Amino acid sequence: MEKEFIKNTERSITLNVTGGKIDSFRSLEKTTGTVRVYENGCIGVAGCLGEPDENELTEKAKEALAFGIPYPCHMEEPLEMEKRQEKEIIPVPEFIPTMQAFLDRLGEMCPKFAFSNKISQTYNYTEYKNSAGRHLVSSGWTLSVELVIQNRGSGNLFDTFLGWSGDHFDPDALAGQVKKEYDAFYTPADLEPGRYPVIAGSFDLIARFFQHFVGDLYAAGASLVSGKLGQKMFSDKLSVQCDMNPETAPGTSFFDAEGCVASDFRPTIIEKGVLTGLLTTKKTAEQYGLSTLGTAAGAYDGVPELGFRSVYFEPTEKSLREMVPGKAVYVVVASGGDATPDGHFATPVQMAYLMEDGKLVGRLPDLSIRGDFFDMFGKDYIGTVHDDPLKGSMLSAVMMDVTK
Repeated sequence: MEKEFIKNTERSITLNVTGGKIDSFRSLEKTTGTVRVYENGCIGVAGCLGEPDENELTEKAKEALAFGIPYPCHMEEPLEMEKRQEKEIIPVPEFIPTMQAFLDRLGEMCPKFAFSNKISQTYNYTEYKNSAGRHLVSSGWTLSVELVIQNRGSGNLFDTFLGWSGDHFDPDALAGQVKKEYDAFYTPADLEPGRYPVIAGSFDLIARFFQHFVGDLYAAGASLVSGKLGQKMFSDKLSVQCDMNPETAPGTSFFDAEGCVASDFRPTIIEKGVLTGLLTTKKTAEQYGLSTLGTAAGAYDGVPELGFRSVYFEPTEKSLREMVPGKAVYVVVASGGDATPDGHFATPVQMAYLMEDGKLVGRLPDLSIRGDFFDMFGKDYIGTVHDDPLKGSMLSAVMMDVTK
């Protein structure tokens, strides 16, 4: 009989912001424990809320083997590894006054904007052990600023959005970027319909298509990339990974729920345009004859299932100006779009700026953008930039059809 033990702890403080003022906060702490045992091709799982008693959970997991749930047993080899960041980004006693001071600063710099929604600081701890001798520990902090912004007097629920997360707090850089967007927001700009570089968050561009990289869909022939594993399909400049590296995905565990640790802590899906991996668990990998990518997740009291944490696009240029000289559409809010089964994608854009040579010029009217999956990440893929305009940001550019 083989065994896995997992302990997860999450602590967070979330501030509620209304009209630029913190009006309430919520403190949360949650710990869960999981034991999985494997015998005769079956899995037994037991989980608990609160500090786990490993021996008690082990006995319950053994009893659960009677349910006969099939699951392969492939224990990862012995490995001892820790990656821990225990220091708070902002000390808890200073969190509320620090963020209120930041909000006051935004209010002074951008008097026509009203800021609302959430700011949170979260600590995550994950420990994994198995009977083969593997013991992994990962912990870290994340600061998340998610503010909806209303143009005072517009009558809209919100007009634009500020979303940022990372393992540090640089109020000067963050406030400076908001001020640039504020100035551009009140500067009208226009664009003739045509094909333009469209700049957006890397995950936002690929999110509608991520299901096509799921092993189950691939094996069923229901994916756009079915039958193409190992083949060149995309641009030479495109390399896409699942980011489990705490250096670039703060607060993320560097291993998955089955104890897999990828090279550079980033399981690779696309490498220089070649489809090299699919999102799998050990069960789906064995079932369909695929490689185990190391992207499993799972509820504390359930069998492993497919999971995904964050996406990582390899950078191709150092700055937005280098990546997209000339005019481009910088997308802030795009909601309501969809993709067809054959890969055609379109979405309305509710908030976008005109960018020229890497600088925001003015606010564009409502737009629509269209593209095709294979073109967007093939001949129309321009590149990806990290840490511009803010440290921790990741933006990609794609040529797309833009209409009003």
